[in-house]
Amino acid sequence: MIETSVKIKRALISVTDKTNLKILVETLHKHQVEIISTGGTKKFIEDLNLPVTSIEKVTGNPEAFGGRMKSISFAVTSGLLFRRHHETDQMEARELNIAPIDLVVCNLYPFEKYAGTNASEDVLIENIDIGGPLMLRASAKNYESVAVLSDVADYDTFLTQFNGTTSFSQRRALAVKTFERIAKYDLMIAEELTSRFAEKKVQDKNWLAIEPKESLRYGENPHQWANVFKLKNTKGGVSLLDAEVLQGKELSYNNWVDADAAWRVMSDVAHISKGAPVTAVIKHANPCGLSVAPTPVASLIEAWNGDGVSSFGGIIAMSSEVDSDCAKFLTERFIEVVIAPGFSENALKAFSKKKNVRLLKTPIRPKEESEFIVKSISGGLLMQNEDEAYGKSEELKLVTKKEMPFETLELVDFGILACKHLKSNGIALVCKTTEGHFTLAGTGMGQPNRLDSLRLLAKVRAEQKGLSMDKMLLVSDAFFPFADSVEVCHDVGITSIIQPGGSMRDDEVIAACDKFGIAMMTTGRRHFRH
Repeated sequence: MIETSVKIKRALISVTDKTNLKILVETLHKHQVEIISTGGTKKFIEDLNLPVTSIEKVTGNPEAFGGRMKSISFAVTSGLLFRRHHETDQMEARELNIAPIDLVVCNLYPFEKYAGTNASEDVLIENIDIGGPLMLRASAKNYESVAVLSDVADYDTFLTQFNGTTSFSQRRALAVKTFERIAKYDLMIAEELTSRFAEKKVQDKNWLAIEPKESLRYGENPHQWANVFKLKNTKGGVSLLDAEVLQGKELSYNNWVDADAAWRVMSDVAHISKGAPVTAVIKHANPCGLSVAPTPVASLIEAWNGDGVSSFGGIIAMSSEVDSDCAKFLTERFIEVVIAPGFSENALKAFSKKKNVRLLKTPIRPKEESEFIVKSISGGLLMQNEDEAYGKSEELKLVTKKEMPFETLELVDFGILACKHLKSNGIALVCKTTEGHFTLAGTGMGQPNRLDSLRLLAKVRAEQKGLSMDKMLLVSDAFFPFADSVEVCHDVGITSIIQPGGSMRDDEVIAACDKFGIAMMTTGRRHFRH
C-alpha cells in the first residue's frame, strides 16, 4: 500500500550550493527532524548552533580519500531504498539495524562550472560527483516513502507546503525532477569528456545534449506551439542563442529561423570582406539583400535596396557597430530584428522609440565552428555538419576558352557565399557597383528548376534596378545538368558563370559556353541548402 502522507523524521543533507540552506535546516529542526550531514555542510549547520549527526555515525566509517568517500555505504543506501510498506523489507531493516531516511537534500558537485572551459583534467575529474547521484537516485526511486530536493529553487515551494510531513504527489513530482537533473548531469559529463578525449566523431554520437531555453508564443503559425532549446553543437560554443537581447518583444519561431540565417550569411561574408562592413537582409530564411561597402550605412543601404520590397519586415545582420546613421535609416522602416556586434548610445536612443524592434548584440560567427546541424523528420532526426566552405578555398578551375575578367574574379568569394545561403535551387547574381560596393543584385531560390530561378526571378530583380546583365557574375548552387542553363544565360545577357561542375554532360555545357562566348569556372563543390 502506497503511503500518502509521510512524516519526516530523519533527513540527509549534503550540498555544494548552500543558498537558502539556513531557513531549510531551521525549519526541519523546528519540526524535530534529525539532520545527518557531511563535511562542509555539517560545519555550516553546526555554525548555526543546530544539532547535526555526522555521516560517520550512520556509515560506521570516516570520510576518506580526500572526501571521495563520505555517504556511499550500505547503511545510507538501505535507509533510502527499503520499502516501508513491504513486510519482508521491514523485517530485514530491523534485523540489519537500518534506520529509515525520509528526506534527502543534495545538489551535485558543480561540473557545469568547469565544462567548456580550459579547466585541467584533474579539476574536471574531481568535480564528478559519485555519492550525490547515488543518494538522489535511491531516494527518487523510493518516492513512495522518501522526499528528495535536488534543486535549491525547490526549497521555497517545499517549505511552503511542509508541515512535518510530505504528500505522495509532492514526493513523486520531486522525484521526476531529480531524475531529470541526474540525466542532465551525466550527459554533461559525457559531452565534456567525449569532446576532449574521445576518438569518435560527432556523427558517431549516440545522444544529443539539449536544455530548454524558453517557450515561444507560437510556432510557424499561431495554432502551433514552439520552444527554443540550447544545443551544444559548436567547437567554440558561440551561438545565436547566447546573443544579448538589448530591447524588443519576444522573438518568434520564425524570427529565430530568419535571425540565424542572417547571422550566418553576414558572418560568412565578413570573413572574406577584409574588414569592410557587411550587411545582410533576410526574408523567409533567404538573403534578399547582401552588401560589402566602405561604411556601415553604405553597406546597409545597398543591402536594403537589393530588394526593397522583400526587405520590408526583414531581419538585418551587420558585421560592424550600428551607429546613429544606420539607426536613423532603419527606424524609418518596418523591420523585425537587428543583429550586430554592438550599438552606439545614439543608436540605442533612436531604437528606444521602436520598442518592438528586437536588438541582438553578438559577435560574428567564428569561421570554423565544426558545427553540426539537426533537423527533424517524421519519426527521427537528421544530423550533418554545417557547410563551412569558403569561396576560393574551393578548387576553382577555368573550363572555357574565354577567361574570367579580373573585375569579375574579385566577386567570386562573395558570390559563392551569397549563393550558398539561398534555398536550392539557388541562383545568385552579384556585381560591383559604380561606387565599388559588392552587392547581391538578383536572386532566384526555392524553385523546382534553376532555369526559373534565373529567368523568372534573378534576372527580373537585377533588371528592375537598371543593372547591366553583362556586368553580373552568376553563381549556381549546383551543377548545370544540361546546356539549356547556358542558353538561358546567353538569352538574358550573362557572360560570367561560377558553378560546381560534375554533370555527366559537362562537355555539352562547356561547349555551349564556348559557342556563346561565356566565361565559366567550376568549383568542384555543391552548396545545396534545402
